[in-house]
Amino acid sequence: MLETAEKVRHPSGLFRPSRSVAFSLQIATFGEVGQVLTVADRAQQGFFDASICASIVPEESIYALLAEHGERLVSDEDFAECYAERAGRPSIPPSLLSKVLLLAYRERLSDERAMDAVRFDLRWKLALDLPLDHPGFHSTTLVRFRARLLLHGKERLVFERSLSLAKELGLIEESAEQIVDSTPMLGAAATQETVGIVRSGLRKLIDAVRSVDGGAAGRLEEGLQFDYSKPREKPDGDWSDRESRHALLREIAADAERALRAVEREAELADEETVRDARELLREIVGQEFTVDEEGVPTLRRPKDPGRVLTAHDPEIRHGRKTPAKRFAGFKLHAAATTGDQPLLTALSVTPGSDHDSQQAAPLVDQQPEERRPKRVLGDTAYGGGPVREELAEREVEVLAPVHATSPRDGKRIPKGEFEIDLEAGTVTCPQGEETRMQRPDPKGERLARFSRKACEPCPLRQRCAPGGQRAIRITRQEELRQRGAEALREPGLADYLRKTRMRIERLLGLLVHRYGARKSRYLGTKKAAFQAAWTAVLVNLHPIGAALRAEGS
Repeated sequence: MLETAEKVRHPSGLFRPSRSVAFSLQIATFGEVGQVLTVADRAQQGFFDASICASIVPEESIYALLAEHGERLVSDEDFAECYAERAGRPSIPPSLLSKVLLLAYRERLSDERAMDAVRFDLRWKLALDLPLDHPGFHSTTLVRFRARLLLHGKERLVFERSLSLAKELGLIEESAEQIVDSTPMLGAAATQETVGIVRSGLRKLIDAVRSVDGGAAGRLEEGLQFDYSKPREKPDGDWSDRESRHALLREIAADAERALRAVEREAELADEETVRDARELLREIVGQEFTVDEEGVPTLRRPKDPGRVLTAHDPEIRHGRKTPAKRFAGFKLHAAATTGDQPLLTALSVTPGSDHDSQQAAPLVDQQPEERRPKRVLGDTAYGGGPVREELAEREVEVLAPVHATSPRDGKRIPKGEFEIDLEAGTVTCPQGEETRMQRPDPKGERLARFSRKACEPCPLRQRCAPGGQRAIRITRQEELRQRGAEALREPGLADYLRKTRMRIERLLGLLVHRYGARKSRYLGTKKAAFQAAWTAVLVNLHPIGAALRAEGS
């Protein structure tokens, strides 16, 4: 007698695919008539069933985790909004493609190599519940799937599902504290020098015009001095001679100005979205690299803006610094994490590399649902400044971070932190004991305390404090929050707790950028870089989630 069974547990602990069959046999013995021996339910496997490999796949691996608990992490119903109700369904389930993406990011494979793994790797067959003879899919399937998720705003769906599963397993406490930090994420495009970025920007404009009006693009190219069909190739000339090099750069900039003015004269053409974007990019590039007078004559600009566009291929990357000595070109990956024994990443954002760490503290809190928002965030000195404390105080979130000390730009004068600021009395006292009163707040809420020249001139610390004759201290509207933060760290054991706890996010970021490849973006643009960050963050969260699921099933 045969009867189908939805799932049968294998001795290895994994569930067999739903196509397996359970059966029971009634066998008559040679004994008494009518005596029946019932054999326990047994499972029959197909020859091409990937579960025959289950016993050799480690139970703690991601392959075993996806094979047994994949439906708890991602299901087809999650992607219902990405597909039309009556226009047919995708031939490849989106939950399956999601698992393929996770495995591809885990093993740092390109789309083509990932599809090779789907076809030839037994571990992938098991994780994806595919038969051994499954031929796999074309790599463009992943390209279209990512585009669909971005189009419908579902790029963070699996990340949020991982957090929902973690909460279900008791790994996330409500209203707990979280740690915030950031790490560099290198851009996918190489930075360009002046000649390369201007020529590439001009090529983009020509291509954009051609996509709208081929004839207009031909006329535009005819009016330029140089050929821009191969923007990486420099025009002929003596590039080793400084004067000759600058003259060639001015001619290239003049070409860009001619192209911009020609396009801007055609209002209907200039307003096309692709043309407008290319025109604005080229205008920004020319403006940052050259000074253009009223007659349109360009002059090379020196020095350059540190926040300038670095490449025409990815205009969103910027130079950034994690330390004064280390500069990078790309983005900053900002993250928030829980502080428990098994920390998880709870929020992520990606910004241009020039953004300061503290600018993303409030957005990291805002992107989380109300029940998951922390009551306190822990961070390093970058998050101890007044503005970030003020932003988080408005959200009723406390900040535990070293107070950001302000000091003179030259680094030689006595810093503001050595002055005693009494907000209640409205006075400021210098290291030598001289006291002065604060002025009334300005429209920004800032107050100024200026010491008299009479008090400063005879002071023995004058050369280090007020070489100009008198010292002035500016008190921001966040001074009370700053003082409260400094006072909190003086509580016994709190500074040591901050030092030990804050380091937990470093391990998570290390997994994110080193093991799973988020140190360098695979794609162009902030939005796609954030997509990569969110999916690799799922892999980081699966470490404690997998351990909890195994404990749940034991």
